[in-house]
Amino acid sequence: MKVRDVRRQSINWTYLGPDGNATTPDSPAPFGMRNYVNQPEFYGLSNLPWVSLYRAWDGFEANPGHWTKTPAQITTEEQFRINNSERLEEGVMSLYSQAELGLLQNRLRILTGVRFERTTAKGEGVAYDPNAVWVRTASGAFAHAANGARIRRPEAGAAGSLEEVRLTRTDRGFRANRSYDGYYPSVHVTWNLRENLLLRAAYARTYGRPDFTNLIPNATIDETDFDDNIPDPDNIPGRITVRNTGLKPWSADNYDLSLEFYTEQGGLLSAGLFRKDISDFFGNVVKVATAADLQALDLDPRYAGWRLSTTYNLGGIARVSGMEFNVRHSLAFLGAWGRALQVFANGTKLDLDGDKDAEFGSFVPESANWGFSWSRKPVTVMLKWNYRGTQQRSALPGVGADAYEYVRGRTPVDLNVDVQLRPNLFLYFNGQNIFDRPEILERYGSQTPGYARRYQEMTHGVQLTLGVKGTF
Repeated sequence: MKVRDVRRQSINWTYLGPDGNATTPDSPAPFGMRNYVNQPEFYGLSNLPWVSLYRAWDGFEANPGHWTKTPAQITTEEQFRINNSERLEEGVMSLYSQAELGLLQNRLRILTGVRFERTTAKGEGVAYDPNAVWVRTASGAFAHAANGARIRRPEAGAAGSLEEVRLTRTDRGFRANRSYDGYYPSVHVTWNLRENLLLRAAYARTYGRPDFTNLIPNATIDETDFDDNIPDPDNIPGRITVRNTGLKPWSADNYDLSLEFYTEQGGLLSAGLFRKDISDFFGNVVKVATAADLQALDLDPRYAGWRLSTTYNLGGIARVSGMEFNVRHSLAFLGAWGRALQVFANGTKLDLDGDKDAEFGSFVPESANWGFSWSRKPVTVMLKWNYRGTQQRSALPGVGADAYEYVRGRTPVDLNVDVQLRPNLFLYFNGQNIFDRPEILERYGSQTPGYARRYQEMTHGVQLTLGVKGTF
């Protein structure tokens, strides 16, 4: 059983200063950062002043009267609290059976099995109805004043008020239950063509669960106001953005074929082909809601004809196919100096095919790793390059009809060092992305000029770890 119970808050204060007046200027110097100082910044700047949140908190505790909350801040905090109050309870029950068989004097080995899984989930999230602030007639239509304006309910308060937030948003007011199950067989065949040459073939049926975010209910309902109370058939009656809590896991038939060759020096050379045929793949869809859509999403039938934005299990088959290779070998054949060195390289190339709405954002079409390790007791050093190709993310219709967000390809470098202090005790050092390669996001379509493609550049810094590990 897995439970995710989230209640988040975002709290803000307005600084009044010693004079108790927020409109008079006050220097932030008393709360200036004292640790992160004298540092080079981007674009040729250096030693920029920053406010220390810790020192600001100390100042609040020492003089709470120097701080206050505006009505807008209180309203924003309450809205954030309700929107981020979510709960999901998910339970999984599974059974598995397995069998192994050896033929042709064990040169041909077959491993097969089947797994049954049943998943149940219960979710709670915010229910948001922005039209709850308006008075309606007995027929359910919006009520209008003599000047044609909609009539606001007295208890709704002013636009953007705390009363409006509490009327239009219900904390965990949207609830949903669901369950699904399935059988997942697999078979793996290994044929020893020669003592050092293996042919492998495999089939497995697998599945991918929806993200927790998709399972927690959340809906926004925005109704169009027809001034004359007579709906225009050419206009959309309203818009609904809803998480599809009935989203089923996608399932896939996976086929793999590979050849492995082991050298006399302990090296490995392998290459393989694979294909994944995915049914019920996830996709983001904007469509006109039908009665069947509303029933599947547990929404009121009166929303038929509204514009619906949600995530669906797409029909048809989405396919991921590709090839991969792996090489690992020592350099001992070059002489004594090469015995301590081992080189390695591996890579994967994918081809993605499916509906235009399919969410292929989690797949990276090209990836590779290469490097070398040097080992001479008591020291082992490994330097590894990690190439990650350009990754396509979500569509951006506002940028262009064929525009998407992309994560540009990059190649960070990692360094690992182990020093054996005793047979069961090691000192280790790990450095990730030691050259601090940035992550660059781009947003573009076929009509976007090159200079306008870059959207964001993020530098995460070099991650260094030093420690001791052992077995006792």
